[in-house]
Amino acid sequence: MPRASKKQTKDPNAPKRPLSAFFLFSLDERPAIKAGNNSLSVGDISKQIGEKWRKVNEDVKKGYEKRAAEAKKNYEKELEAYKKKQASSGGVSSGGTSASAPSKSRPRKKAPPKAPESDEDDMDGDDDD
Repeated sequence: MPRASKKQTKDPNAPKRPLSAFFLFSLDERPAIKAGNNSLSVGDISKQIGEKWRKVNEDVKKGYEKRAAEAKKNYEKELEAYKKKQASSGGVSSGGTSASAPSKSRPRKKAPPKAPESDEDDMDGDDDD
């Protein structure tokens, strides 16, 4: 049975990635759509936001893209500072996991029980396969 590779845990102190232009647009539009249609599901709201994004004026899109670019620059500065701090402290973060920490792996699911094999269907005894 192949072993699953160990997934590297994220450092909670690491800076979060910036939002894209579409997600910034979505943050602005979602409350208005939600207020107008309380009965819509999350997926339906997302579809409406996607339709609005495709139809929106290029000038509006450029505004969101500019905000996204600024957020990305800010993220890159924060990431650089974070990496410098990690390098100077030996790469150990206070919020990370250590080797002696207990594993939070999920318990394995039990295999479904196998149905008992019976020859009741095969009355004539020959191999019908």
